[in-house]
Amino acid sequence: MLGCRSIDSPIDVNTKLLPDQGELLKNVGRYRRLMGILNYLTVTVPNNTFAISVVSQFLPTPRTTHLEAIMRI
Repeated sequence: MLGCRSIDSPIDVNTKLLPDQGELLKNVGRYRRLMGILNYLTVTVPNNTFAISVVSQFLPTPRTTHLEAIMRI
């Protein structure tokens, strides 16, 4: 993530995240750790609250598209 660039919106508005879209993640722990970090950041950066709430609903069965959305946030 060293070469990351800043973006205007934390989540792509044209992307529809669905519970059965993409492949199931093999490493669910990484997704959960990133969600924990984002939940902590919700307190410090409240303008990302909506985007974080969208991806947090897929916590029980995360998929590759959900991880991509977290990486965008």
